[in-house]
Amino acid sequence: MPVDAGDGSKVGNDSKLGWKKTLLNFMHKLRTGLALSVLVLLFVVVLFWETVVVSHYPGQQGVYWSRFFGGTSNMILGEGTNFKFPWDDIIIYDMRLSSIEKTTTLLSKDGMEMEVQWSIRFRPKSSELPELHRKLGPDYARRVVLPEAISSLRQILGNYRAEEIFAHDENSLLKQLKENTLKHFGDYPVYIKNVLILRLVLPKDMAQGIVKKLLYEQEMLAYNYRLEAATHEKERLRIEAEGLKQFEEISKISMLKWRGIAATVELAKSENSKIIVIGTDSNNLPLLLNTDK
Repeated sequence: MPVDAGDGSKVGNDSKLGWKKTLLNFMHKLRTGLALSVLVLLFVVVLFWETVVVSHYPGQQGVYWSRFFGGTSNMILGEGTNFKFPWDDIIIYDMRLSSIEKTTTLLSKDGMEMEVQWSIRFRPKSSELPELHRKLGPDYARRVVLPEAISSLRQILGNYRAEEIFAHDENSLLKQLKENTLKHFGDYPVYIKNVLILRLVLPKDMAQGIVKKLLYEQEMLAYNYRLEAATHEKERLRIEAEGLKQFEEISKISMLKWRGIAATVELAKSENSKIIVIGTDSNNLPLLLNTDK
């Protein structure tokens, strides 16, 4: 039973009300503290979001670098969202084919300057991406691809004279370029698709001289072809003459007379042939008289 305190209030009810009030104050403080904690946490997440979350888009892979646990990891991170500690780093590489197009001045075997416009297509080797990052880094194209490609071009084109390059089979030349370039990149984790020569420009006088030489060579080939054709025709006529001579010896009939008889037979078959007069001499050819109807 509550006890009267002499002023009309009851001690038992005051104790119960004080306990409830204390509990409500505690819950209010707890709720306020929880809300502040959530707000602080959200602030920290927003503040460090870009340093914690890294997104990899299609065709991209990443290499994880740890500041306190061994540096570059052998783990390869694929497309999508990846997480890291704020003090670590994820380096992103484009795994699709990249292309570099350059114009370089090179020397031929005979010392002539050539302006070569070329391109190379390449990409990192996916399975060796951490090794690529350790050896070369993201600017591997500038460090390795460009110098090695130019070196390969110098080696291949430097083996030929200027006119030989123009006359050389294009597929064969590109095949040599690719094989030589692959040798240059044998120790690097880079895949080379191909090397292409887009344009090759010689000094104007040199280019004109090569064109004249090639035209003259074509004229000589045409002349030799005509000589060969005339030689074959001469041989054909010789064989034909020998055949005619043997025919006359065997048949005792001159070829002129034989052809005259053949022509007479053909003309006799014509509708316009009307009268055939046979000569009195055996050496004479038949006489044809054509009359209109």
